[in-house]
Amino acid sequence: MPLPMPNLDDRHFQDLVDEAKRRIPHYCPEWTDHNVHDPGVTLIELFAGIVDTLLYRVNRVPEKNYIAFMNLIGLRLEPPAPAQVDLTFWLSAPTSETVGIPAGTEVETRQTIGLDSIRFSTDAAFSIFPPQLSCVLTSPDERAFVEHTHKIRDGIESFAAFSPTPRPGDAFYLADQQDLSGHILAVSFEFDQIEGLGIIPERPPLQWEAWCGDAWRPAELEVDETRGLNQRGRTVVHLPRTMQQRTMYNRSGYWVRCRVIEPRNGIRPYSASPRIRRLAVAALGGTVTATHATTINSEMLGRSNGQPGQMFRLEYRPILPRRPGECIEVQDDQGTWEVWEERADFGASLPRDPHYTLDSVSGEVAFGPLIREPDGTERQYGRVPPAGNQIRFRRYRTGGGTVGNVGAETIDQLKTAVPYIDRVINRGSARGGRDAERLQRAMVRAPLELRSSVRAVTAEDYEHLARKASPLVHRAACIQPRGAIRAGTDVSRAGVVRVLLVPTLEQPDRQIALEELRPIEPTLARTVEEYLDRRRLLTTTLVIGPPDYTVVSVEARLKPARETLGETLTREAQQRLYRFLNPLIGGPDGNGWPFGRDLYLSEVYAVLQSMPGLAYIEQVRLLVNGQEQTQVRLTPESLIASGEHRITIVE
Repeated sequence: MPLPMPNLDDRHFQDLVDEAKRRIPHYCPEWTDHNVHDPGVTLIELFAGIVDTLLYRVNRVPEKNYIAFMNLIGLRLEPPAPAQVDLTFWLSAPTSETVGIPAGTEVETRQTIGLDSIRFSTDAAFSIFPPQLSCVLTSPDERAFVEHTHKIRDGIESFAAFSPTPRPGDAFYLADQQDLSGHILAVSFEFDQIEGLGIIPERPPLQWEAWCGDAWRPAELEVDETRGLNQRGRTVVHLPRTMQQRTMYNRSGYWVRCRVIEPRNGIRPYSASPRIRRLAVAALGGTVTATHATTINSEMLGRSNGQPGQMFRLEYRPILPRRPGECIEVQDDQGTWEVWEERADFGASLPRDPHYTLDSVSGEVAFGPLIREPDGTERQYGRVPPAGNQIRFRRYRTGGGTVGNVGAETIDQLKTAVPYIDRVINRGSARGGRDAERLQRAMVRAPLELRSSVRAVTAEDYEHLARKASPLVHRAACIQPRGAIRAGTDVSRAGVVRVLLVPTLEQPDRQIALEELRPIEPTLARTVEEYLDRRRLLTTTLVIGPPDYTVVSVEARLKPARETLGETLTREAQQRLYRFLNPLIGGPDGNGWPFGRDLYLSEVYAVLQSMPGLAYIEQVRLLVNGQEQTQVRLTPESLIASGEHRITIVE
């Protein structure tokens, strides 16, 4: 049970009024009218109300004391998290030389009236290699291969890209000696004649893929000038950034393939295979991860006064998590800069240790204090910079916040000149930006932090730490797995902890495609797993993944009121349904649909019935996989997601 809270004074308003009236005969015997209409009684009630408010505050710990307790347990406000985005750098022209994009290359959004530019910098160095095509294969089933490398080199004899009558699974394979992860690959084709008949050139049944170690991953198509391998031209694809080397047909390399897929959604199949006479590859650019950050180099903090507990403040804040090389340096008497080490606190620092602390939110740099021990001796925690020595921060990054969650194709200004790079663009939106934690949120987090900051034991501990591991985690649920096998791990046996993650999405009050909710990005799952792995019990096995989503569609027939337009009512109904049946912000409380909670038809009626401008509801149907249901039952691992809602207006 929770600790009982002492009541320092249990008197309330009426108790104070009655006590004051009982004292009237003693202090003022001539006052005999004690009814409510008497002005004196009015004054008594007024002061009783004031005292009642004061007693209420006395009986609760003031906010200042609560904050002091938070400081005692070492709780700090979480700094803002920076948004991350994939930046695509385009070469001015294909080149036979390797083009390097240095780490820290800065780009930004375009500055407009009333809106400052948002700056991003690349996280790591990236090299764009000129492709070296080493092998060309064809196969109908990825088991029997035919090599055509010599035909490509000679250009005399053509070959069929697929079987005479292409079937799903037919593919031709290209191997390269260079690791083309993240590259923009241009494949130029020449054909004998137009033989790839039967298809719709704008929608060919083809999928470009790259081998990424455990499976073939899709490569995003930029442009297809060949119109489905029907005419001379080039195909440009963005390769995944996790390609791995593989040996096929005794040929080792980094493999890319073009595969025939099952025709569907109006796509027509090939009636004959295209015949390739010439094929050449070139690199047009590459994709690099960047972070919303501005790099500050060699900021001088001042000179040491030689006293313990010195504090300095960085000019720009908040400070992003430090990387190698981002540290304090202190200049010695010979002018050499000595590197000092950042620590979370000085608890284990000895007097000769070059340690300091840095508050990421306030930008405050602190050096070790001098503490008087219980026996009266004084101990220095951490070294004190010698008096008169210069102190500087070699390099740090500042940024973060929701302002960095910019939309797609908005980052196009290259601030750092890079040879051979013509332009830059973000093909997707930036994600993960989060503002600094507010005090009210930290006060709610304090009990959880005190209980689970070191070790994850209960389901609530795992959920709290999973959300803390990455700003890209919007929700987390730890469940008791049973009766399922995932990724080769028996999650039904004892000791297995399954943590389900729902990723953060921009503008969640809409129809969310399942591709956005699953699969969880490998880097996100790996980040959460590494964070929890350091805090789990020794005998616990972690299984990280997405929930099992149940897609629910609603079909409703609505009658608008006389003054309401049908289009307005349709739009309002769809918006309410997409928001209610939502894994991020849906459910009865608006915090996301609860894990394992069933959905009832009456709840959908209630959501629609509260709309303004609605005369009546004629019919509502719940559809799951095309089947009508009055109650959608969920397992503990399941969440509801919205399908396409169809609203019909009754005239």
